[in-house]
Amino acid sequence: MFGLATNELGLCLSVALFFELLWLDLLPAGTFIPPQLVAATVACLSLVSRFGLAEPPLILVAILASLPLAWLGSTLEYGLRGLRNKSYNRLLNWARTLDPADRPGVLAARSLAVTFSANLTVFFVVLFALHLLVGFVLELGREQLLGLPLTWTQLWLAASIGGLLALRIKRAYGFLALGALLVIFFTGSGRF
Repeated sequence: MFGLATNELGLCLSVALFFELLWLDLLPAGTFIPPQLVAATVACLSLVSRFGLAEPPLILVAILASLPLAWLGSTLEYGLRGLRNKSYNRLLNWARTLDPADRPGVLAARSLAVTFSANLTVFFVVLFALHLLVGFVLELGREQLLGLPLTWTQLWLAASIGGLLALRIKRAYGFLALGALLVIFFTGSGRF
């Protein structure tokens, strides 16, 4: 949707692919609350759009700035679950007493309103802070960042470590380490 709205579909898909690959290892199983992938992706795309970023080294600044928002979102979700436990207790009370103040519809609407407003407020406050931070970083180091030989392929390969970790196979981890050492060796010696 963001890509269609900004007419930058390819760029938005590139950013979204990075975040998808990065968080591939973290699945919502049991009581684990995964990072909020959508919040981080939308924040990153907002930064990219706001500052007109098109080159991967500059977009990396927006990606790195947006990553903490994913964990902040899951922390907020954990805190909101405590409030939902109180609503559940009120629902049990309603089942026993049929008190109209604790009707399931009222409790559900209240829970949705609190969740929506809390998520929206935190998202926009953090997004405002990220806009200030990224603007400051770009103002100081735009030229140095543009000098980095960084491509989308390299970013996607770095993010795909999340997919490799999802395999849970020690041999795959060994191949990853060996590959990283080979890249470092050949890059450092000028043969690559």
